[in-house]
Amino acid sequence: MKKYFQYHRRTPNAVFFAVLGGVFVLLGGLSFWAFEGKAALGIALIAGGLLLALLPQPAVFARYGIEGGVLRYKKCGIPRRAPLSSAAGVIVCVYDEYRRWKGFRPAEVQGSGGKTFAVPAVLFLREVKEGELDLCDTRMNARLTHRGAVIADMLLDFSFLEELWRDPAFTGKVYVSEYVYEMYRPAFDELFAGSPRLAVFDRIPQAFKEAQKRAGK
Repeated sequence: MKKYFQYHRRTPNAVFFAVLGGVFVLLGGLSFWAFEGKAALGIALIAGGLLLALLPQPAVFARYGIEGGVLRYKKCGIPRRAPLSSAAGVIVCVYDEYRRWKGFRPAEVQGSGGKTFAVPAVLFLREVKEGELDLCDTRMNARLTHRGAVIADMLLDFSFLEELWRDPAFTGKVYVSEYVYEMYRPAFDELFAGSPRLAVFDRIPQAFKEAQKRAGK
């Protein structure tokens, strides 16, 4: 099974937890010297620091993939699995991530020539609210819109998307936000080749579109 990284800011997050845990370990070491007779405090700080530095790492570097018609992924560092047949569809949109002090921000990468590209995300859903896709331009917005129907969400690798599309166990539709589609149009067009199972959505509400059609008549 080919594995793909589930999250984007792996190194910065790994360093953050390692440094934060190291601070607690250092404080625990200093407490032995500063507070005589408080060995329990030092031990607790050191143990807490080691846990803080090490426990998040499996989640930070979590991977996912497809094996035998089953999506294998991790949630909070714990391995999970879900049959591809249980997904009514997947949404491809902008990957956003939590940035300390800034909240959730879209992830971007710089390509050749200095052009900036949005990092795409993919969400597996038990059911898709097609009338509310205009709200699903980012990963977190899609999660909030489809609360309770999300199987898993992760960083999208186009090799994975190709693998998913060619797997006979997946019979659902692929919904791609217009913003991401236009940014990676050649790759999408080559993979999906005009398939009716591909739907490109924009940020205009479906109800408004239908009202416009009725008004045009």
